[in-house]
Amino acid sequence: MPGAAPAIDRNSLARAFAELGLGEPVGLTLLEGGSAFSYRVSRQNADEIVLKVYNDRRGDSSGKEAFAAGLLAKLGVPITRVIARDESLTRLPFGYAVSNYLPGVRVAVFQDAPDAADLYREMGGLLRQLHGVRLPAFGAFNADGIVDPIVSHSDYIVQLWTSVLERFRHFGAAPDLAERLNQIVSENLGLVAHTSGPVFAHDDFQPNNILAERNAAGRLRLTGLIDFGNARAADAIFDLAKALFCCEHEAPGSTRPILEGYGPIDHPDPQRALWLYTMIHRVVMWYWLRHVGVIADGEQHQLLADLHAMAEEKDV
Repeated sequence: MPGAAPAIDRNSLARAFAELGLGEPVGLTLLEGGSAFSYRVSRQNADEIVLKVYNDRRGDSSGKEAFAAGLLAKLGVPITRVIARDESLTRLPFGYAVSNYLPGVRVAVFQDAPDAADLYREMGGLLRQLHGVRLPAFGAFNADGIVDPIVSHSDYIVQLWTSVLERFRHFGAAPDLAERLNQIVSENLGLVAHTSGPVFAHDDFQPNNILAERNAAGRLRLTGLIDFGNARAADAIFDLAKALFCCEHEAPGSTRPILEGYGPIDHPDPQRALWLYTMIHRVVMWYWLRHVGVIADGEQHQLLADLHAMAEEKDV
């Protein structure tokens, strides 16, 4: 989470809550996890809720998350549900959304627990449920639906990869590496052609965006899924590859139990498809970290080393 948490004037917050009919806030606690700053808000004579701050001002971020959460409303899983949102900057000096409070802490907290694999299996099952939500086309979300929907998965991946490759080169990737990766994608478009269709993709399904706690019997259980800022309509295996990539980074060894919980993968060559999509996700992650300054210009980051290794594999 970049930068410092924004200062929140308690009087302004109280007025905003009063205007939105949200009661009287009496306490704020900064929460961990998610891609934006979120606060647990205790209220006078009312349930706790969450205030999520959108500080980048890049459009209707809260609307996008509200739309994404709405797609899961009938799924029966504990998720963030938007109660109110405001990006006008008239009540508070930032856009924000108010949602229900979900109990538990980040799954990452339990990484060293002897029974952590139980959570990862449950995560796999939860991801499978998300992928059961069918959508009419591929594309990113905004507050009103799918932006520039694409029906063909091959067309979607080609368009996405063209944009990704442009950014990869823009941020300083070696020309020979970029060309080799482009060649790999071009030679493996047959893998992309096979798809079960567009589904709900969280696109940031990892231990910092999933909550858990121990129940009365002492067993770990998932208690909530948060942060729909990246959510989109995508291929299930494409999203699974992103989840495994992020989860393995955050919780080494989580891949196997996640796959056990997820179940059969609908593809004639699932391992190869996961390999190809992981390569694309690595490229995106590298240029994004360069963009936000986490990776310095000229730094030989592990992501680049991994991409060089993938580019040099003989059986491509």
